[in-house]
Amino acid sequence: MKRTQTKKVLLNILKYLFFFGAGILLFLWVYRDQNPTQIIEGLAQFNPGWVIITFFVVMLSHLFRAMRWRMLIEPIGAKPGLLNTFLAILVMYLANYALPRLGEVTRCGILKKYEKIPFSSLLGTVVVERAADVIFLGLVMIGVLLADWNMLAGFFYPEQSGFERKELDIPGLAVIGIAAGLVLLIILILWLSRERLSKWPIFQKIKGFGAKFIEGLRTVMQLRKPWLFILLTVGIYSCYFLMTWFIVIAFEPTSGLSPMVSLAVLVMGSVGMVLPVQGGIGTYHFFALETLVIYGVSRQDGQILTFVLYGATTLFVVVVGAIALGLLPIVNKGSRVMTTEQE
Repeated sequence: MKRTQTKKVLLNILKYLFFFGAGILLFLWVYRDQNPTQIIEGLAQFNPGWVIITFFVVMLSHLFRAMRWRMLIEPIGAKPGLLNTFLAILVMYLANYALPRLGEVTRCGILKKYEKIPFSSLLGTVVVERAADVIFLGLVMIGVLLADWNMLAGFFYPEQSGFERKELDIPGLAVIGIAAGLVLLIILILWLSRERLSKWPIFQKIKGFGAKFIEGLRTVMQLRKPWLFILLTVGIYSCYFLMTWFIVIAFEPTSGLSPMVSLAVLVMGSVGMVLPVQGGIGTYHFFALETLVIYGVSRQDGQILTFVLYGATTLFVVVVGAIALGLLPIVNKGSRVMTTEQE
């Protein structure tokens, strides 16, 4: 038993080091031709007013997420304080920079400690919340790709990026048709082979995730105010969009770009953030930069903008998360004394 546990720990450590190393290498590759002096000089081209406003929008997005999480916790018979929930969300983002997905466990542990809510029940609400995020982000991504073919065409035809391709053409439609056909063929093969595949561990994990995903949708629809849950979700991603847009227009070389560009950067950058790399380092920079280049931004300006988009958010998360971690025992000091006296 000990040997099995040791092997599992070693595998987790190796996996952590692999993804962290891959992220660092990708980051270095993205900035391989960038002079640090140019980045420092580029910072002077940002309007500090828009950057400051962005920090308030970030806080608002975290508040919306805390309110939404409380809605999912209430059906399990608990009603945590908004302040504790909000602080737990702030610490969650800080923890995610240490290990991927560590934040989800950390925020549940915080409410278990200070609100006396069962950890397993809280973890179930996190699964539901993440399912809602995946659905909404997927819908936004589909909307962006359908609304602006130039972005999709830029990935298929890199040499024609920068607003040169404006309309769907026959080759482009053929690519989409072939891709859709391949996806349907793969789905059909998986369906016909489902009995044999069901014995594979990876298939069992996918099946389990799918079951949790469906259960999450049912849970949302059974909420007392499902419309409020949806509205808060829209509010969260609206804040994410504004965060990106404000930084884009704060940078002089990109201040004239349309809001659609910011939305595209948000969507593709989110793809980089959900990959199993600590804090999305490297992966976020790659996806966000390539999206900016597709929309005609020079690679040098794109590198500076991406650096600030990621760096400003990271700095804010680390500082605010550390403050929240320090505030938690202070704001809960009275409740701990009361609990001790009652015992």
